[in-house]
This record gives sequence, C-alpha cells and structure tokens, in this order.
Amino acid sequence: MKRILPLLFIWCVAASPCLGEADEIAETFKTNACVQCHQDLPGRLGQIVQLEWNQSVHYQAKVGCEGCHGGNALVQREQFDSDEAFKQGSHLQRHADFLVKRPDRQAFVRTVRGRSVSYLCGKCHASIKEKHLGSPHGNFGDPTCLYCHGQGSHRITKPSIDLIDTRSRSEQGRCSPCHRAATMTAVTEIKKILLQTQTNIENSQKSYQQLKKWGYHNLELEELNEHVDEVQSRLRRIFHSFNMREINNFASEIQDVADRTEVTFEMIDQLQSRRLNQAMIGVGVIAMIVAFVTLLLYYKKTFLKHDDDEPPHL
Repeated sequence: MKRILPLLFIWCVAASPCLGEADEIAETFKTNACVQCHQDLPGRLGQIVQLEWNQSVHYQAKVGCEGCHGGNALVQREQFDSDEAFKQGSHLQRHADFLVKRPDRQAFVRTVRGRSVSYLCGKCHASIKEKHLGSPHGNFGDPTCLYCHGQGSHRITKPSIDLIDTRSRSEQGRCSPCHRAATMTAVTEIKKILLQTQTNIENSQKSYQQLKKWGYHNLELEELNEHVDEVQSRLRRIFHSFNMREINNFASEIQDVADRTEVTFEMIDQLQSRRLNQAMIGVGVIAMIVAFVTLLLYYKKTFLKHDDDEPPHL
C-alpha cells in the first residue's frame, strides 16, 4: 500500500495536464462577469458567447469580451444590490466605438462598421492595422477584419491562407461578392504566391534543421529558418497591404534564402554521402585485413603446428 500511494500521486500529477486545455480555458472565464452573464441570456446576446466567441481563436487565446468591448469583467453579482446595478457596473468603461446614446435608452452596444473596425482590432493587431488601412480594403472601409476573419460574427478563425477564398459567387466564395473576374485573377495570383512562399519556408526549415544536425551553421540562413513564426507573421502583415510589389519583393527574399538553403543542403548532403562511402570503404578494407589476419592465424594454428608435432627424420 505504501508503494501504491506514491505511484497514484505521481500518476495524478502526470495526468493533470491531460485534463485538457479546454478545461484550463474554461477555468479562466469562470469568474468573468461578461461571459457568465451573457452566456445565460436569451437570443442573440447568448448566442454570441455560446455559438461564436467560445469557438473562436480569441477564446483559445483567453481573450474575453472586455478585450475588445471594454467594460469591467472583474465585478461579481454579489457586490451589487440588484441585477440592473450589476449590469451597469460591468458595462462601465466600455469602448467608445460601441456606445450610442438614445433618449429612450441608456448606452447600448451597436455594430462597428468600416474603418473603425480596423482601429478596434488594431488595439492588439497594430502592425496589421497599418497595412490594412493603407490597402484598397482599408481605403474603402470594406471588407472589414470581421468579414474576412469571422464572416461578420464573433467566431474569429485562426489566420491562414485558406481565408483567401477564390471560389465563385455561386459557390459562396468569400472574395467573389466584391471582386469581378479581372480582380479575382489578381486575388488568385496573390494566393498562389503566398502558398508557394509558405511551402518554401517549410521546406527550407526542414533542410536547415538537417544541416544543423550535420554541424553546419550559417547566420544568414538562420534569419529565416530559426525564426519561422516571425517570418510567417511578417508575411501575413505584408499580405494585408494588397500591394503586389511589396508581396512579390518579400516572396523573392524568402525564395532567395530558400534556394541558398537548398543549394547548401545538397552540397553538404553530397559531402556527407562521400564521407559515408569513404567510411564504408575504410570499414571494408579493415574487415578484409582482419579476415586475412584471421586466416593466417588459422593457417598457422592448423598446419604449422601440425608440422611441428611430427618427429624429426633421421
């Protein structure tokens, strides 16, 4: 029994992370006033939490309602005399873009539109905001960040090249409602460049990791291959500019480094192959020498000793 209890303790500690990241995230919002109140509300006010936000990348990153909307998520119901007082207390300090005054109601949440969406999202995504505001999308104020990344809802998806949806309008493509055939060609070309660049980054990283195992290091190549997340982040930022020259220039930079990585990989790989062949030849020669020496010893032991045992002739 004394042996079993420590083992059970170790198993519980080791198994605790396996309770799931979902449980850890849910625990984070267990006392969040916005989440705990809104998830029980009827209609749209509850759906935002239940069906959209908790399926989003913001939820996975532990960003609550207050991260975008403002307000005070730390207050608790027991601190107030009534539900209305609790509501007012939690709604204080909301983001100005969401406040609208009407004679018949106090401040309430409204839909944020146009370029104001970029400024709102830009509170966290500042570098992408600058690129977006300087792009045709940002100049027009449409489509907004929410349209591309959440289809207008709070269900913000993880950024990926797949968000560039080149399907036709009849197939409910995301870009085709605004883009006609001529501009859809440009959209398709941009997506093609990004996909190729993404492939170059991934392949280059694999080659460089093997080079490191062989003991090869190069500061110039490390800038791409040891900082993949940052390179991919920069690629996403540049994409939001929709500036073909800027996108092509960065893609070319990555292509150049990827090409140099591949050339270096092939050169070192050939060198490693030659070394391996030389080593195998060396092992073969040594094996032949050992076999020859063994044969001589066997010959000496078997035949020469037999001759020594014969009586001398008179």
